Amino acid sequence: MAFADAPGAATLARQVTTEGEVLLWAAHGREFAFDVAGHDAAGQPHGHAVPRGFGAFGMGAATMAVGMAMGTDLPGEGAVPPAVVVFGADGNCRARTLLTGVEPRGGTPWRTWALTSARLLVLDVRPPSTGEPRTPLLRRTLERGRDLVHVLTDRTRRYGPNTEGVAVARKPMTVVAAIGREHLLDVAVARRRLRMRTRPCLRLSFVDGSGLDLLLGVEDESVFEWMAELSGEGR
Repeated sequence: MAFADAPGAATLARQVTTEGEVLLWAAHGREFAFDVAGHDAAGQPHGHAVPRGFGAFGMGAATMAVGMAMGTDLPGEGAVPPAVVVFGADGNCRARTLLTGVEPRGGTPWRTWALTSARLLVLDVRPPSTGEPRTPLLRRTLERGRDLVHVLTDRTRRYGPNTEGVAVARKPMTVVAAIGREHLLDVAVARRRLRMRTRPCLRLSFVDGSGLDLLLGVEDESVFEWMAELSGEGR
């Protein structure tokens, strides 16, 4: 980790853990897609309009979901696969209901998936408060001028967004989805066929047969083996 790096996923996730709750692992993953029977890649029943932006997966979202379920290759050279794939037999499965109200492509780069001794969590940056009074234009202009003078005269060492002698700021995180550990049946390394090839993933299986495949842009299977081993420590 370099001095210019922002706090990692584990550091961010620890903000929301409770007393006695042990964080086992955490990883960033901004976008997810659904592989749920009868639903499109956005988790909507077939027949709904495809949300704007899902064309980036290389084809219609509804066709994409069917392709995933059948294990067939999907067209779309150069398209970036989702960080997480949500799978299940129907729209009432635990994996889909876990993410009800969470936008598959609406998260920030800080969206985090974390497993603790008590829960599976999905976190994101807490939205800014809209109740704060707006700073007047003149005051903002004066503050910018003062900041510019400070930058030109300051000799403090800086490492990217971090400043020497100042604690690294953490993004304020909030829980956008959570499910108790009792609903999680197994965590194991698996493989998912996506984007014309088979990729390693960490498969989180729920008691009803649904689950999450975490791809996270990782190609090294040993990373998922390590995460699977850590997952067993919370039992």
